[in-house]
Amino acid sequence: MTVASAPFEHAIVDPVKFTVSDVTGMRSLDIGGVDGHRQVSDVATSVAELMELPANTPYSLRDDTNARMLLDDRPLGSQVDKDAKLVVIPKAHLG
Repeated sequence: MTVASAPFEHAIVDPVKFTVSDVTGMRSLDIGGVDGHRQVSDVATSVAELMELPANTPYSLRDDTNARMLLDDRPLGSQVDKDAKLVVIPKAHLG
């Protein structure tokens, strides 16, 4: 029996180059030279700052190419492919 590994469990892409947009799709940036070993949560915060999104909100990244949320506590380069298309999304907590 063959067990397929999860799509985010592959060699780390380093450096990472990607296009990122906000959730509205109105703004996008091409970003390159990102350390593939950086955690997604750290990259999401940096991207939000570059896009001048509200600083008091935590953010996540979504891989638009593969239609899935990236895991915050894993390296970006282990979850995306070369030239990924990402979306920066504010984390919303219902309470």
